[in-house]
Amino acid sequence: MNGLSDFKKMEREGWANPAIAKGYADGFHQATRLVAQRLSDAVSAGPKSTVLDLCTGHGVVAAELSARGASVTGLDFSGVMISLAQSAVPDASFIQGDAMSMDFADSSFDAVTIGFGVPHFPDPGRGLAEAARVLRPGGRIAFSIWKGKGSDGAFGWLFDAVGRLGDPSVELPLGPDAHMLADRSSAEPMVTQAGFAEFQLFDVPSELHVQHPEDLFDAFDQGAVRAASLLRSQPAMKRDSIRSDLAERTRSLGNMHNGGFLVPAPSVIISAVRR
Repeated sequence: MNGLSDFKKMEREGWANPAIAKGYADGFHQATRLVAQRLSDAVSAGPKSTVLDLCTGHGVVAAELSARGASVTGLDFSGVMISLAQSAVPDASFIQGDAMSMDFADSSFDAVTIGFGVPHFPDPGRGLAEAARVLRPGGRIAFSIWKGKGSDGAFGWLFDAVGRLGDPSVELPLGPDAHMLADRSSAEPMVTQAGFAEFQLFDVPSELHVQHPEDLFDAFDQGAVRAASLLRSQPAMKRDSIRSDLAERTRSLGNMHNGGFLVPAPSVIISAVRR
């Protein structure tokens, strides 16, 4: 596969899979819950605010926003995710739709949050500009990005293991770099061009919780569309080698917690104000 159309197909088909959706909700809950709190802080969510939660997924950010009294609308292209979110956050309103072209009127919301969703935009710059359109002037956006290659944690370990132990002929469809915007030099120009000012980026020490060391591989293989596509295309022996490598890193570098392990999965949050 190659080309942006293949990337869109991979994303839409992957997140429409109930097993992947549940795998993400379960495997990444610990990290996404912490980030949801920080995103809500960044947009000053409260009883008088109307917030659009883009790429709402299983509703973890929407739940935090709703708990703070905000009026929440969640949007996602995955009907499976929308169903999970509606069950989890009955006080919020959820819509299946396209973040790249939304039906909301200009200046409809006081704030926009995006929990790890921007890398799923086929065109992140266009998606951020669309978020700016529906955000009132002076309203705030906040979105999160996982740190990727070279980072000291789950995603960095995965890329390192696949690079050393995986089949180099296995490639994903051409699409946006999932971790590019974790770097200020890439993120700030894109966010500014999309219509925002007062750019801020700060680190979040997010962590994944796994019951067993081998479960880190499964979190990626069963709950992350890009990673799952990459791992499931590997020959069986190479999959086993990658699994063993991630398990060993979890044993040696993770922290024991509640009978399992906390694995670092560092991320960043970017916030800005609509001009």
